[in-house]
Amino acid sequence: MNQITFGKERYWQHPDIEKWCHEHVGHGGWSYQTPKTWEGMGGKIWVMHNMFGSITYAFKEAKHFTWFILRWS
Repeated sequence: MNQITFGKERYWQHPDIEKWCHEHVGHGGWSYQTPKTWEGMGGKIWVMHNMFGSITYAFKEAKHFTWFILRWS
């Protein structure tokens, strides 16, 4: 699975990260959990979810995950 979790120390960056994902990756947004399969995700190619201040970002395609890592890690 192409995913990464940032702890609450980076929570303040969430609005910028979300905006970047919409602009550079495409259709995505909030989800209730990290998907085990992308079936039934309404065409989303990336999702994020929050639990106890940590935000997980997951990407359908490895290339989008790589772009994300290069920009935000």
